[in-house]
Amino acid sequence: MHDEITCCVCNQPLSVPYKTLGGRAYCDRHYALVNKSHTGFWRAAVVQIVGMGVFSALVAVLANTVLGPLSGMGLIVAGVLLALIPSALWLVFFYQQDRLEPEPKQQIAAVFILAALLADVLLRRVTTEWFQVNVWASANTLTSLLASILIVAATAQLIIYLAVRLVVYDSAEFDERMDGIIYGTVAGLGVATVSNLYFVLANDGVALGPGVVQTVTTALALASFGGLQGWFMAEAKFAHRPAWWVPTGFALATLANGVFSWLIGEVSAAGLQVDPWRSLALGMAVALGAFFLLAFLMGRSTEVTLRRTS
Repeated sequence: MHDEITCCVCNQPLSVPYKTLGGRAYCDRHYALVNKSHTGFWRAAVVQIVGMGVFSALVAVLANTVLGPLSGMGLIVAGVLLALIPSALWLVFFYQQDRLEPEPKQQIAAVFILAALLADVLLRRVTTEWFQVNVWASANTLTSLLASILIVAATAQLIIYLAVRLVVYDSAEFDERMDGIIYGTVAGLGVATVSNLYFVLANDGVALGPGVVQTVTTALALASFGGLQGWFMAEAKFAHRPAWWVPTGFALATLANGVFSWLIGEVSAAGLQVDPWRSLALGMAVALGAFFLLAFLMGRSTEVTLRRTS
């Protein structure tokens, strides 16, 4: 007796003849969706950016009008929500971009949780206990930038690499280039969520206007840097790249992450005399650049898979 063939996306039972792509079976509806023009990646990216901008603006307006000034526990609760909601929204966005075969939710959750746990245990310990970056890094601009790249960003990208490598890289679920991007962004969001939570709690809550901009931007940036690193990992697995390929991806993602972290954090520290709103705007520019590069890689990865299996 033959096993029942189902659509790899919706699990609808299929009858012969059914459509396949890359060894996966699809129902008519999802086969058509997979083969649609990939301009949708760019449209979805722009819509998401605009939507997150509207969300940030609404929070800022509410903070200045309806809610009024918050303090104490109310401010902390609002800040925690600002740390969690952007990561959840970005997670939904990136998950929906995997049209060929959406990854199992339990694998997505496992990567996210491991990255968050490692960020809680390792990132905080490395930066504040072992190297005590907050004590000496703001002495001058060069020291601050190097600490951000070589310590803070390198540790964050190592956590992203470990979460993807340990949970899914060698599993049957990691079977196309897009998977590297998806799992990399999920790991990045795990790190971003913990980083944003510590940012809120360390400041006894945050002013809602600049706070929502920073948490939204941090979630976008770390997801994008994680997705970029995940793409390099997937290319190494499926295109048999040389040994230096993954370290190169790690170095590029670390450099971008370090510059971003420096712009929104260390550059506005006491003694550096830089307008924090200007720092945040520059950090946002880096994050958006990484995000649109990732949107290009998402479209290209799907096209490569479709060409390979057509």
